[in-house]
Amino acid sequence: MRRGFTVIELLVVIGIMLVLAAILFPVLMQARKAGVRATCINNLRQLNLAFMMYVNDHEEQFPCTGDAMLWMGRSWRPVIDPYVQSRNTYWCPADGSARVKFDSTSYAYLQSFYQRSEDISAGAAGMPTPTLQAYHTCGATPTPQALGEVAHPDKKILLYEWTSNHDAPARTMWQPTGAHLAAFVDGHVALVRQEKLNLSALGDRDPNWTVGGITGKDVE
Repeated sequence: MRRGFTVIELLVVIGIMLVLAAILFPVLMQARKAGVRATCINNLRQLNLAFMMYVNDHEEQFPCTGDAMLWMGRSWRPVIDPYVQSRNTYWCPADGSARVKFDSTSYAYLQSFYQRSEDISAGAAGMPTPTLQAYHTCGATPTPQALGEVAHPDKKILLYEWTSNHDAPARTMWQPTGAHLAAFVDGHVALVRQEKLNLSALGDRDPNWTVGGITGKDVE
């Protein structure tokens, strides 16, 4: 007659399973996070390509609709929609706030591409202090900027995550710390630490206020 498991043997088996679970769970979580980041990186690459297709169709000029708030997702997204295959491209799966606050758009289109550098400088000079506020933007009339004016395509950010979706705790692009995925004009995507950004025209680390505008650079 076959003997069943004893209580001691069952406890040993359960103990082994718990140990394995404790070992494997962090590995699985890291793999999941890596997969989510890869999706976000792919989104930014596709959006970068969509912007360049737009530029190619519009006499080498970046999107400019006359809206000073064009950098916000709900404003620039309709302009790029014809060049994007899936609405999911606008949204990072790690972004828990975008669907509620930002109309399912996780990325900002920086104002250097539709505001003149001199207007950005003037706008920054007239900005009250403290400058850290959610929707500060240059109040000048937007002016189309040309691809040929970009002096540092590998250092000039085109699209930037609103929040640090891959670096807890989540922080906004206006805060001095955190890491955000960024798509650069030359097409590469990188995780950029806020502290590594060049000082902006406001004197903080906001990439929406690049010194020199489209001719400037956000990183060294």
